[in-house]
Amino acid sequence: MTLSLWGQSKASNFNDPSVQALFSLIKKSVYQPPRSTDILLQEFIARGSNDSDVATVYESIALYRWQQSATSQGKPYQIYYLNPTVETTPTAAIVRRDVDDSTANAAKKFLDFLTQPEQQAVLVQYGFRPVNNSVDLKAVPNSPWSKNIPGAEVKPTVQTLPPPNADALGEIQRLWERAN
Repeated sequence: MTLSLWGQSKASNFNDPSVQALFSLIKKSVYQPPRSTDILLQEFIARGSNDSDVATVYESIALYRWQQSATSQGKPYQIYYLNPTVETTPTAAIVRRDVDDSTANAAKKFLDFLTQPEQQAVLVQYGFRPVNNSVDLKAVPNSPWSKNIPGAEVKPTVQTLPPPNADALGEIQRLWERAN
């Protein structure tokens, strides 16, 4: 997602030489792409500011790991919201193929259970934004949004772009593989 946003900020298409140069610079600067953004942030925290300057991770991970940073580094990191940004929304679906009605009904009950305020509050405690709009981010006990985390915002004032389509993702992967 970060490469997509950076690429869009430099030019209107990924074939622009400035985008190719950006990808090359980034690839030279990244010593090893992590398996997940959570692992990236844990390494960022463990190694400290002498090892890297910035980590681009999901908001939930930045909020959840913040206290770990404050403890191990003696001071917390600052959260910045990319502008523009891409919102990723966890989704669920009940696939009707090869599923009988009772299994589909059980799945629907489970999804209904997950969207109830009590379960949404648990997700908020881990830094996820609720899908149930009746859940107040700051009112949930142990909510990261009530802990005065530097830079954390309940309602970030950023432009939200749609996620890149399959063609754009393919082009990003191709540019990354070609970058030297």
